[in-house]
Amino acid sequence: MDQNKQVKNQRNKIKDFTNYGYILLVLSVFLYIGVIIPEERSPFQIYVMMGSTFILLCLSFTFFLLVTKYKKQCEEQ
Repeated sequence: MDQNKQVKNQRNKIKDFTNYGYILLVLSVFLYIGVIIPEERSPFQIYVMMGSTFILLCLSFTFFLLVTKYKKQCEEQ
């Protein structure tokens, strides 16, 4: 019974982390498109958008790494 709950919990984490990863990936692409569209922006705005794009991509990558970790744990059980 306890093993079944643990497997179900890991599957829920896999679904959630996959969704989080995709959402952060889409948001970072949206911000990057805002950087490459030519408009008058101050250098500070461009740096903030590029920095936030980088941070969101790192977070997305982290969530996808967690998904692979939990998938391996699910396969071992």
